Amino acid sequence: MTVINLPFPPSTNNLFVNGSKGRFPSQKYADWIQEAGWELTRQRPAKVLGPVVLFFHFQDNRKPKRPRDVTNLIKAPEDLLVKHGIIEADDHTIVRGVEAYWDDTVEGVRIVIMPANKETAA
Repeated sequence: MTVINLPFPPSTNNLFVNGSKGRFPSQKYADWIQEAGWELTRQRPAKVLGPVVLFFHFQDNRKPKRPRDVTNLIKAPEDLLVKHGIIEADDHTIVRGVEAYWDDTVEGVRIVIMPANKETAA
């Protein structure tokens, strides 16, 4: 099991913007990638080879400005895990399951990576 703590990610809806030459990462996403990447480097988590199950615990802000969709928060940290080689890919051959929770004991997002087996991928 590998546990990683990262800053609260931007929503999938805010990762990219359209420009005259196509889509590109938003400034908010670029800033998060840099901050979260440094935090990931500081924690030095072990690489997890093969199929995995990911558990995301997102900081629960009980008084948000508007309702939030927890599943829109998964993409940025999942892509970061791939970019830094913590997991091999984020397709169905590697990520066999995903669970996402609101958690008032967490700051940002806590990611738990478990090797997939019959019990965790069921």
